[in-house]
Amino acid sequence: MKGEDEITGQYSDLADEAVRLKLVSNYDNQLMYYIYESGRDDIVGYCDLRIGHSPYLYYYGNIGYRIKPEYQGHNYALHAVRLLLNVARSIDEQYLILTVSPDNTPSVRTIEKTGARYLKTVRVPLWHPLYHNERVKMIYRIDL
Repeated sequence: MKGEDEITGQYSDLADEAVRLKLVSNYDNQLMYYIYESGRDDIVGYCDLRIGHSPYLYYYGNIGYRIKPEYQGHNYALHAVRLLLNVARSIDEQYLILTVSPDNTPSVRTIEKTGARYLKTVRVPLWHPLYHNERVKMIYRIDL
């Protein structure tokens, strides 16, 4: 994997036709970005790429995102995830785990549009920090 300084420099800004991502944090193998609509300065949400694999990350997933309610429904999360997949490929990740609560239908659709493969639905274990807010996660895998 590339060094932290190399990642920060090379992946500080990412863009496609719909969104622009600006790196705001690179800490402890996690890259966090603000999401902007292309050509605008309004933050529409944020996303992050969690690098590596562990039992802890299995339930969180390697990618997280949140779009502000007033900007939902425009596929901004999908565009951001696709950009993060490119970063993961370039730093030699072989696969990523994506997770979602079963009742979050928009995120389920977003994950499925990435081409990720559904693995199973699992209960979040008592020891995991998510347990206090979420008890069940759908687990997807995307091979890079």
